[in-house]
Amino acid sequence: MSAVPPPGAAPRPQPLWAGPRGDAPARVLLVQLSAMGDQVQTLPAVSDILARWPALRLHWAVDRRFAEIPRLHPGVHRVHALALKEVQQGRAGALPALLRELRGLREQRFDIVWDPQSVLKSALVARLARLRPGGLRVGYRAADCGGEPLAARLFDRHYARPPGVHGTLGRRLFAQAVFGTEPSGPPRYGIRQAFAEAASGAGPDGAYAVFAHGASKPEKLWPREHWLALGECLLGRGLRLVLPWGSDEERERALALIAAWPAGGASLAPRGSLSDMARLLAGARLVVGVDSGFSHLAAALARPLLMLFTSTGPELFSPEAEQLSRTLGGYGQVPTSGAACEAARALLDAGPDPDSQTA
Repeated sequence: MSAVPPPGAAPRPQPLWAGPRGDAPARVLLVQLSAMGDQVQTLPAVSDILARWPALRLHWAVDRRFAEIPRLHPGVHRVHALALKEVQQGRAGALPALLRELRGLREQRFDIVWDPQSVLKSALVARLARLRPGGLRVGYRAADCGGEPLAARLFDRHYARPPGVHGTLGRRLFAQAVFGTEPSGPPRYGIRQAFAEAASGAGPDGAYAVFAHGASKPEKLWPREHWLALGECLLGRGLRLVLPWGSDEERERALALIAAWPAGGASLAPRGSLSDMARLLAGARLVVGVDSGFSHLAAALARPLLMLFTSTGPELFSPEAEQLSRTLGGYGQVPTSGAACEAARALLDAGPDPDSQTA
C-alpha cells in the first residue's frame, strides 16, 4: 500500500484514478458519517468531483442523523443512511434498519470508495463496500486518522494530510489527489438553490437574526453575558432574535436568554428537521454562531455570518462568500461582546443583500 504525497508538492502527484484508458469512474462511494459540520464541509469536494466527472454516480454513506445534508446536494445520486448512533444508543428497530441499509450498500460495486473521515467506524463501512475489478479504497494515512491509526489498515491507498490545512479546503485537496479535480475558486456547496424561496432575510414578523448558541463541546460555547449584550445590540437595530436548540440543555439556556431580553424581542425556534433549520438560516438577515454545524450550514447558504471561536481556530472555516462573513476569537481567545456587536453591525451595513447575487 503506497502513500499519496500532499497536493502542492513538486511535481504535482498523478491522481489515483486514471482508469485503464483515462475513462471516468462510473460509481463512487463517499464515506463521511459525521458530524454535521463535517458533512457541510464535504459538499464543495462533491461539487469539484462532479465538475470533473459529470456522469459519475456518487453515493454517500452517512449516519442517519445527518442524512438530510447530502440529500440537499443535487449531484448526490444515493444516500446510504446508517443508523449507527441509534444502534449505539440501543434504540428499538435501529439494528434491523442498519443491517438493511448495509445490505443495500453491498449490492453496489464501486470504482472508488473514498473516506475523508478516516476513523475506525468509517473505515469499517468503507471496507464493507464492494469494489469493481481494479477499484480502490482510499483514506488517510495512519498518522492522520484522528487518533485511530488502525483505520488506515482498511484502505488500499493512503493520503497524507497537508500540515495546517483542515476543513473544507482539506477535503477539496484530498479530492484533487484522488480524482484530479480542480480545487481553485470559492467552495461551491451546491445547496443554496434548495432554499432560494426562503432567502429573503425577513419572515412574516420582519427581519430576524439567528443565534446559533449551541455546540457539541462545552469549551466551544460563548458566555451568556456576551450573548445578552449582543442581543441588546441587535434588538436596537430592529432585528428579532431566533434561538435554535438541539437538546434539553440548549433549550433551557435559550429560554433563559429569551427571558432576559424585552418581551417579544426573541423567540425559540421550532425543533424540526435539518432541512427546517436550513430554511430558517436561509431566511436570516444575520447569523451569529459558535463553531458548530449550524454555523457552517449558514456559511454554505451564503448568509451574513459572524462566527465566534473560543477553543478552535478560524482555519476550520471556509465560507462560500468571504465578504459575507466575519470571524472573531481563536484558541483560548474569547471574543468580547463589544467586538461582536461591531462586527455584526459591519455585516448588516455591508449591503447589498447577498440574495441579489447569483447563487
